[in-house]
Amino acid sequence: MSPARASLVPVENAITIVTAALDALVRRRASIDAPVEYVRRVAHPWTDDLAFELALQIDAAQTGGELQPMQEVSTAFRRVARDAPEMKVRLVQGLPHTIRWRIYAPDDSALLEQPVALHSQWRGAWPHLSRACDDLAQTRASLRVLATQADPDRDVDGLTLATACAYRISAFAPPREPVLLAFYAPEGGWRSQAGFSLYSYKTGEQAVTPLAPG
Repeated sequence: MSPARASLVPVENAITIVTAALDALVRRRASIDAPVEYVRRVAHPWTDDLAFELALQIDAAQTGGELQPMQEVSTAFRRVARDAPEMKVRLVQGLPHTIRWRIYAPDDSALLEQPVALHSQWRGAWPHLSRACDDLAQTRASLRVLATQADPDRDVDGLTLATACAYRISAFAPPREPVLLAFYAPEGGWRSQAGFSLYSYKTGEQAVTPLAPG
């Protein structure tokens, strides 16, 4: 994004849309399963569903006008895209563990902005999460998001897991970059009910900020 112009999607709006997609994902998968049930054989079991919910939320936020920029969401889309209703958001094939929300010029000639880069690493062990954080740190986006299934208060060398992930991204990303961390707990996990615990962070800062549940 050029520093000479305002963002097409303010970070606060991007956080709201991503948070709504995470909430919708929890409702979609409620009473069905949780990533912990099969991540050893399916590395990214919920990513397609999360990307699909993100696209629905982006589409719901669209306004009218014939020359609106082209909104695009990419991930593997191996399953859910075939059930997509008609919407303005384009779904495209991408990597199985990453989700990208991109905005293109109305005539599709140029990439204007990448509001969100999301890495879904449902395997919550630190070696997996640290690599996901490294990937996010090196990705240019208005908002970087990490989604995983792990206890954010788990100890990692004297830090909570949420803080360790934040610092790992901060080590390789420019300062003052917004980050959203989402930690899923299944039924009977470290939360009172199944769902995501969310934390906001800006690279270079000392502390992560828990976000109140919606």
